[in-house]
Amino acid sequence: RLWGEGGHNAALWLNELTLPERARIELKARAETDTGDLKCELYGDGETHQSGMIIINGGWHNKLRVIARRDEHGEDRKEDRSCRPHCAPKGQDQRWVIERDGGFITWYIDGHLALKWAESAPLTGRRFAFNHWSAKVSYDDLVVYDLSGPRLP
Repeated sequence: RLWGEGGHNAALWLNELTLPERARIELKARAETDTGDLKCELYGDGETHQSGMIIINGGWHNKLRVIARRDEHGEDRKEDRSCRPHCAPKGQDQRWVIERDGGFITWYIDGHLALKWAESAPLTGRRFAFNHWSAKVSYDDLVVYDLSGPRLP
């Protein structure tokens, strides 16, 4: 299990991991406080926060979920405010599945669709990072699958 607290968006880039163009990313994410603030970044440059797609659960004091392209505060971000009272319940592992395939990024939490992003111009970065702002968080069981094999009819 990877633990983080007070990172202030200094992403932990896993530069030994190269994300395939079409991928399925699975992980467990857990908020260790009521603040939430679970975050990962995909298809970034391996150095710069907000160089890729940002996935956030429990952002802004555990009030919303977000998928954003290069700017988590941008007007074009996709967000869900329906996860009340908390998007990321304290001490509870959530199973995330994030797929990038066919121009879409689709994010599931515990088997339920959280958000979907249509990529008009897919990012070319190939790096993955864990991230958060100030809350205590943890992540575990990261697995990346390459979906670039032949498609079934």
